[in-house]
Amino acid sequence: MADLQPQADQQASSNAPFDALNDDSIVKLNESEYRYGDLSDQAKQLIAALQASEQQVQNVRNQLGLMDVGRRALAAQLRVAIENPEALVQQE
Repeated sequence: MADLQPQADQQASSNAPFDALNDDSIVKLNESEYRYGDLSDQAKQLIAALQASEQQVQNVRNQLGLMDVGRRALAAQLRVAIENPEALVQQE
């Protein structure tokens, strides 16, 4: 997998990798650097697709984190239901 990292000269945040790309932005692919404005339309479309993919991956990671919190809460409730069912009845 290619390591594609933009290095924008503007005030872009490193947490928003492609959001602030302009023609003067530098895109690093492995060990080479390219000026965004010099890239072909196809390369720019691929960068946009990569950006969308990265956002989807981050969204799924966030969802997994939320699901893990819910799973832990259910496990805690199950532990109470098994070890101290009277406490669970009092909570209801």
